Amino acid sequence: MASTPAVTTATVSHRMRWAVPAAVAIGIFVATSWPSPPAMPNNSDKVVHFAAYALLGVSVAWAAGTRTQRALATCALAVSLLGAIDEWHQQFIPNRRMDLRDWVADTAGAVTGLFLVTALARRREPGA
Repeated sequence: MASTPAVTTATVSHRMRWAVPAAVAIGIFVATSWPSPPAMPNNSDKVVHFAAYALLGVSVAWAAGTRTQRALATCALAVSLLGAIDEWHQQFIPNRRMDLRDWVADTAGAVTGLFLVTALARRREPGA
């Protein structure tokens, strides 16, 4: 009889950390699925895109708990890809459209969020 691997507190805690970025991502997809978004003057929606994806970047950096350049680049690429998928899906929502500038704002926000968490974590390390 095969034994099942023990689920440790650390394993559950690690999995729960990813609940935060998952909730943020779901929130973004729900918000961008509304058929008639409120009108925003002079491309100010880019600020909203930047802020939403900065929050996602912060939550992903926190959940990943890593500060290596390669891991950060992977996280940035993953969040940017999520932004691209979100923009693509908006073309199928009534009164919405896909916008490259929104994706650029998404990516810039994600990178900023990842950078902020990493910079703060490095400052808190002993000897930094």
